Amino acid sequence: MTCESARSRLSLFLYGELSFDEEEALQQHLESCEGCRHALEREKVWHEAVDLHATEPPANLLAQFRQDLRARLAEERRPHRTFALWEWLGEVLNAPYMRPIGALALVLAGFFAARLTAPGVSPVSQADNAGRGPTATQVRYVQPDASGGVRIVMDETRQRILSGSLEDQDIQRLLLAAASDGADPGLRVESMDILKSGADSSEIRQVLLQALRQDPVAGVRLKAIEGLKSFAAEPEVRKVLSEVLLADENPGVRTQAIDLLVQHKGEGMAGLLQEALYRDNNEYVRLRCQKALREMNASVGTF
Repeated sequence: MTCESARSRLSLFLYGELSFDEEEALQQHLESCEGCRHALEREKVWHEAVDLHATEPPANLLAQFRQDLRARLAEERRPHRTFALWEWLGEVLNAPYMRPIGALALVLAGFFAARLTAPGVSPVSQADNAGRGPTATQVRYVQPDASGGVRIVMDETRQRILSGSLEDQDIQRLLLAAASDGADPGLRVESMDILKSGADSSEIRQVLLQALRQDPVAGVRLKAIEGLKSFAAEPEVRKVLSEVLLADENPGVRTQAIDLLVQHKGEGMAGLLQEALYRDNNEYVRLRCQKALREMNASVGTF
């Protein structure tokens, strides 16, 4: 492997996106090339700097895209509406004032278009205002509002918007149902992003722990682990973090688990990190384990 080829793969290497053969070839090259090892260190510093300065889209951007997409879909009552929708989006995003957020808009539009046309349902029992008994409803999306509360859009026989704080039992119940919607990963991510601020509630904390253990979408697990930061010293949370460190398939989730675990260095911490160092095939995760062990004055060993 040449230096040029190796350096072009460093970002993929840090994110654990290389195949086994590619990663092994890169590691062999790094062992014999000091220049590429320095390049890897610079790449790590750059990645960390980007993480520290991540920006959030405007709070109303998601809602605006949903509204525009629904209006467009309602107008285009003909076959091949997906093609017409993308044609319209291309015209809108080509405008000069939209170009700075063009890439983000395309990603969000694709995600929401799939959401809007998906046939899945998430039944929630809700009493009808007219007294006709329970009706089947679907949580369509959730969103924090400017006042610090929560807005939930639900599909029934018509769309209905509920507003309230996370402390509101009805709002919390619906968010918990949305966070468990197996048919809609986007809805789970959005719900988890709101629920993470309510981890003081034992019920919400259990949902976060369950998602961290079992949700197949890495984005949901990352939101869950973020919500558990303030509880990293609790035995139940540390037990799940230990399982995640040794078993989660996503290196980003494993790295976050290391960061939370080392905040409270209890008995068995060194042994857990040594085991992770021995078992993990991601170089960046291994480096984080080595760093944590050195800070604990524990043996890194030969693996």
